[in-house]
Amino acid sequence: MFTADIPAAPPRTPRLAAQAAGLLALAVLAVLAWTATRVTVPTAPAALPALDRMLGHVVVLAAAPRPIATRANAQARDYILAQLRGMGLAPAVQKTTVQKATIRYWGGTDLTLGVVHNIVVRLPGSGPGHLQRPALLLAAHYDSGRNTLGAARGAAQVAAMLETARALRAGPAHANDIVLLFLDGEDVGALGAKGFAEQHPLARRIGLTLKFDAAGSAGPLALYEATNADGSALRGWTQALPGVGGSSLLARLVKLMPDMPRIGPLAGIDAPALLFVNSGRRFDGARTLDNVERLDPAMLAHLGASMLRLARHHGDTPLARGGHQPHAWFQLPLVGSVQHPAILSWGLAALCCLMLVRGYRQATERAGATVAPLVQGFFGVALLLLAARMLLWERRDELAALTQLQDTGPAIVFLVVGGCLFVAALYLLRRLAGAVSVFLGAMAWLAVALVLVLLAAPPAAYLLAWPLAAALAAFSALQAPRSPPVRLLVLAAGIAPAPLLLAPALRDAWMALAPQGLYVVAVVIALMLLCFASLFLLLPLGRLVGAALALLLAACVLLPEPAPGPRALERPRVEPNRLVYFKDMNSWRAYWLLPPQPLDAWSKQLFPNLDKPAIHVDVFGWHSPRQWYAIAPREDGIAFPEAYMLRNPRLANPSPHPRLRQVAFTLRSNNRAPHIRMWVAGTKPHRSTLNGRVLNATEIPWSLSLYGMEDQLLRFTIDAPDEDPLAVIVEERMPGLPEHLLPPGAPPRMPGTGMTVSADVLRFY
Repeated sequence: MFTADIPAAPPRTPRLAAQAAGLLALAVLAVLAWTATRVTVPTAPAALPALDRMLGHVVVLAAAPRPIATRANAQARDYILAQLRGMGLAPAVQKTTVQKATIRYWGGTDLTLGVVHNIVVRLPGSGPGHLQRPALLLAAHYDSGRNTLGAARGAAQVAAMLETARALRAGPAHANDIVLLFLDGEDVGALGAKGFAEQHPLARRIGLTLKFDAAGSAGPLALYEATNADGSALRGWTQALPGVGGSSLLARLVKLMPDMPRIGPLAGIDAPALLFVNSGRRFDGARTLDNVERLDPAMLAHLGASMLRLARHHGDTPLARGGHQPHAWFQLPLVGSVQHPAILSWGLAALCCLMLVRGYRQATERAGATVAPLVQGFFGVALLLLAARMLLWERRDELAALTQLQDTGPAIVFLVVGGCLFVAALYLLRRLAGAVSVFLGAMAWLAVALVLVLLAAPPAAYLLAWPLAAALAAFSALQAPRSPPVRLLVLAAGIAPAPLLLAPALRDAWMALAPQGLYVVAVVIALMLLCFASLFLLLPLGRLVGAALALLLAACVLLPEPAPGPRALERPRVEPNRLVYFKDMNSWRAYWLLPPQPLDAWSKQLFPNLDKPAIHVDVFGWHSPRQWYAIAPREDGIAFPEAYMLRNPRLANPSPHPRLRQVAFTLRSNNRAPHIRMWVAGTKPHRSTLNGRVLNATEIPWSLSLYGMEDQLLRFTIDAPDEDPLAVIVEERMPGLPEHLLPPGAPPRMPGTGMTVSADVLRFY
């Protein structure tokens, strides 16, 4: 049988020195992998803003949900303005109307039009010509979602910015102007950020944007996203906060998850932008756990100290406007943060391909006319990967259960057992095709994966580019005759980048995505890491590797089996109220509505005639979701939408479109509803306007969300095909419920939650 042996290979049984060197190399690799996967919490800097004041800010701001255009939102804004003015600053409120369009995955467009109130305050710099120098922007949002108090996500960042402003005001002068931006409308599509980036004059002076947000209520900060950032911006981050982690791979992974913080429209400012997020103790999907009781004071202290350190560092560093090519950044043990242009990964990929072709050429020359083992190695590795994929598919229920466990021990055991089986399969394949054939086959498939990653996400390609280049370089070095200890050192150097980079990537992918059920990325990274184990095949280390695998399997078997239950989400002290009071003009009735959920004794008083959620066809149609519903007393103090039809004529010159008509109507909310939701049914509008503002100019189905319109008169025109019936559904959505209509004994609920809806349908024939 052909085996592509390496020249001057040592005897099959290594000498004692070689065995000791092999054990030492394995131990060093294990220590490096363990070090790379450790989650270190950086210590807070000495200059720490007052924690008690920050906690006080959070308590006030997170007393109730603060959605855009609501009374609680205005109260939070007034509190921030009062705090800033109390420091001797002169904040300004940017009140502007912002329009945004989002294309639905299944077709159509969601339009959003809102009036936002951003708070902007400028701290003048002391450097010469500071008015002409690019300024530093610190940004956080003060609004929240409808059913969350927004303590860690929103209130904590605002509290840290307030105390950072106080410290900067009282501390040493900074050379650059520093702009503090308290954003509104973040939860409804980052309307405030869009309004500042597109309309505020200070946006044209920004040289660096630092945005702060949260994905959890504990844990240290990490750099989650970097846009237009060059090496100087990334180096400034590591110099100011040497212990804060993050990687360009993590930045790519979090984009796969819904409702995660984003830089958003602030990336449209022609300047580098960095997003810092803490993600320990994640919220549930609705963020109902984001309350003051769950907020970790240590997280708040570290957030305030880190923000102040970043502000002081970049406040004295020359900044430059303009975008830059994408960069890759990641962490290495004992080295810290490393960054380089993402295009470097393309060069490494080209080098890997050249070394791979050279390796195949040399193996073919040694084999002569017999190339079957090379083909066997290539497709044998493919079969191993396919078998692993099929096995994981069979075990998908177990994997899904592992993602819901608080303890990561069972997942580690699953990884270790699967890894031992994969490495053992590599050694069995070596007996058939030879060591070099199996190694080159594994590297060839990794090179294919590298090219795919480069095409999809160049900043994340470092994950494979460096380990693959190191492994192929070690393979080339092992072609020459060397002593066994030197060969082991070469092997260790070649395989070291794989655990150093892939092990923390595996940890991040599992911790970030697995709780959301997205464990496929972690599985792919684990398989790539195991493919690098083929480098061990090149040296006679079978006995050592076999002993190590046996010890790992024995440890997995002998360790006591943990018995944690499914991840128990810590429930908030007070749940949000999901009850809806729906007043419908079409049926001239009012209804109590509740999403599908178990009913408590009090809720059963509202829905006595239903034993399960159902579809109310008469009011909501066949395609409405199942829900609890019951007829409620009608509250005449809640007004219906005030709508008047102005005209419904055919257009004089419809060419080149089908025969069109233009309907016009006005709408006013006498309830001063903070949110008006509208959509068109029965047709696809060709063109629509609101008070002269064009909503759409092409034929698309759309829905429209209006925020902060108060009681102003809204004039709509809609161009639609003449033969289509046209209906416009209008819902005025207001926080809170008519409490006097509820039965007594209601359980305590989160203040400001629950929703009142006043609805009407405008029909044009």
